[in-house]
Amino acid sequence: MNDKLKRTKPAVLITGLVMTILGIVIFVHPIAAMEMLIRIIGIVLIAYGAFNIVTAFVRGDPLKNSPASLALGALTLLPGLFFAVNPSGFITLAWTFVGIVILATGVLDIMEAGDFRRVGSPLAMPATASGVITAILGLVVIFAPMASATLGMLAAAIALLIDGITEIIFGLGM
Repeated sequence: MNDKLKRTKPAVLITGLVMTILGIVIFVHPIAAMEMLIRIIGIVLIAYGAFNIVTAFVRGDPLKNSPASLALGALTLLPGLFFAVNPSGFITLAWTFVGIVILATGVLDIMEAGDFRRVGSPLAMPATASGVITAILGLVVIFAPMASATLGMLAAAIALLIDGITEIIFGLGM
């Protein structure tokens, strides 16, 4: 069993090289990389949705034989079209939603800090500060979703670069 799970030197080196190259590409063009990924996901969803719709009709009467295939086809085709045609719109929408969640978390943290304050806890001040910072960051993400997405992609690029270089070093040492 251990022989089946053993990584080979070429596989480790190739993995490290691919991760490093991908990290560099994402670091140089973070939004373009994200848009390309979303566009690819959109194309896959379009193909999957179209396949389900076509197979529903090929099987005979689509309303009697495969309403689930029609529904699944429509449910994947529509977002797929949105992703493929307007990836930056999806990025903006997704990061705005993330910002709303972060803002709500900050507001809830501030409310929780009020409970700490009422019971005289020494955690009241740090909890309030944390909640205010979180809420402000949520507002930043809401009002600058593309900049926030860029920062997220840059963080992913740095992680890929570090992991890729580590894999290459590990592979060379094998």
